[in-house]
Amino acid sequence: MGAFVTTEYSIKLETVKKELTLALLSDLHSAPSTDVSGMIDILREKRPDYILMPGDMFERLDGKRTEWTRAGIELMKNAAEIAPVMYSFGNHENGGLGSWNFLKWRKKYFFPKYFAPEELDLIFDSGATVLDDAYVIEDGIAFGGLTSGFINQGRKPNLDWLDGFCALDCPKILLCHHPEYYKKYLKNKNIDLIVSGHAHGGQWRFFDRGLFAPGQGVFPKYTSGVYDGRLVVSRGLKQGGKIPRIFNKPEIVFLKIN
Repeated sequence: MGAFVTTEYSIKLETVKKELTLALLSDLHSAPSTDVSGMIDILREKRPDYILMPGDMFERLDGKRTEWTRAGIELMKNAAEIAPVMYSFGNHENGGLGSWNFLKWRKKYFFPKYFAPEELDLIFDSGATVLDDAYVIEDGIAFGGLTSGFINQGRKPNLDWLDGFCALDCPKILLCHHPEYYKKYLKNKNIDLIVSGHAHGGQWRFFDRGLFAPGQGVFPKYTSGVYDGRLVVSRGLKQGGKIPRIFNKPEIVFLKIN
């Protein structure tokens, strides 16, 4: 997998009345050569209260390349033995390049979501809570997952369920793979904390600024760090690929709440 770093942020949320530690892991893009043992060791050492995975933990979910799911499932299963895991779908799990039914998506721009049943079973059996445009309440905190809208018409996420989530009378934490959704869809919503990935830190970072991110273009705004005290963007865990990272190590983020 290569070297990765741990990054820690402290965030004050008035609605949360106790101290929490949240781990944020995104964009693993599980591949046959991916080694997650170091990540698991870090999680065991830090013992977070919750582990958040906002998408692209997998690269392919077509039922024909199960070797591509091994590392993602291994990470989920081990993480779920440490703390509750909340997982939502990114574009590579919902119609993106290399994922299931990409060719079908090319032929027909809008179609119902489809998962290879055996791989979806592996995800549900991992112990992670799957949040597919849905939320759960754990220990008085609502955790929601906004699924990538990559395959939807206009690539717009499904926002129909969000009003009910935002109306909840408790702290609300949203997993949203795409940070570019924040300004367009989420900034004015009653959500206490939003965690994202997708941008891979801008891939190349110069003077602590990313060069490019899908959905944001050149010199993107949301690539790494905390924005408006409530949007946290991880640089993700994928190492290498066709375009290498430059001055941009993969990371696990830990959020110290209050």
